[in-house]
Amino acid sequence: MRRSPLRALGLGLSFGLIVRPAAASERPPAPPPLRLSNPALTLGLVPGLGGRIVELRVDGTDNLLDADPRSWTEPFPPADLRTPFEPWNGHTYWVGPQSAWWTQQDMDPERRRAKATWPPDPFHETARYEVRESSRSRARLESPPSPITGLRRQLEVELVGARRVRICVTATNDRTTPVAWSFYSNTRVRPDGWAYVRLAPDGIKRIDSPRDGSAYPHRVVRGFFVSPPGVKPAPAETPRTADAYLRPVEAEIAYFRDHQLFRKRTASVSEMRLHPDETPVEIYRSSGGGRDAELLELELHGPYEKLAPAQTMSFEETWEILDYPGPAESGAHLDFLERLYAPN
Repeated sequence: MRRSPLRALGLGLSFGLIVRPAAASERPPAPPPLRLSNPALTLGLVPGLGGRIVELRVDGTDNLLDADPRSWTEPFPPADLRTPFEPWNGHTYWVGPQSAWWTQQDMDPERRRAKATWPPDPFHETARYEVRESSRSRARLESPPSPITGLRRQLEVELVGARRVRICVTATNDRTTPVAWSFYSNTRVRPDGWAYVRLAPDGIKRIDSPRDGSAYPHRVVRGFFVSPPGVKPAPAETPRTADAYLRPVEAEIAYFRDHQLFRKRTASVSEMRLHPDETPVEIYRSSGGGRDAELLELELHGPYEKLAPAQTMSFEETWEILDYPGPAESGAHLDFLERLYAPN
């Protein structure tokens, strides 16, 4: 589906020595309001901005998530119908399918009639999540109900290993009438990394891209879908984009950046349980161009479910970061993945 490719740039927010202001390049970003950590891993959340996860880093290395530190502190934009979408990025949960985003609500009849596919629900994007439970390794947050989707959400995030995270989101139908949705897990990572998906037979359902020659290129190599970084915009600074709907061997995405491998995965389910618009895995990539910046989204889709009043649905995924000793090169990445996926 078409979406906004804008990505805001990070900005340091701390101060330097009293005798002189620190240069912008010396200013570390402000930490998120809520942080989970162990000796190896740090994860940061912003409960007041849709409960989004904005930081994932190992041992003081770069943040793997693409998120703007300027949006991590108050004042947060209001949860309101006309609050414009901004590229806050990080990790969030939309609902699916995107083609139905505005079809189960009465607040905006124009968007409902048009079956608008943008923007996402502003009442979720900027929701004020309440922190119901918090420790060094675990947090549980809860959102108010959205009048656009009818859903009230609970987000549980837990560090379950040295470099492993478990995330579970549960939605409850807060209305007196049924609603029907899937979970749409969207993780925006640093776009200078490489994305890989191990494909099943007939593993590419479709790739949505412009027909004017500005599609973002991908490759299929040794059974893997490969989305490389670094592709330049088309002539006249036209962004190159591609939205790949993939059928994987397992519901997992591998993302390499420098000497780290980020694995994002969930339990595999039959495609029969998904909405026809969706596949278990989706990769969206934009090269940027003009005022737009690069963007890479790693996406997982859950079952499409009809919820009676007060009924719930849940989606769980696991994140893991591994050391990768090789070069930033596709052949070496694939060698590493083939060893990782090899039967014991």
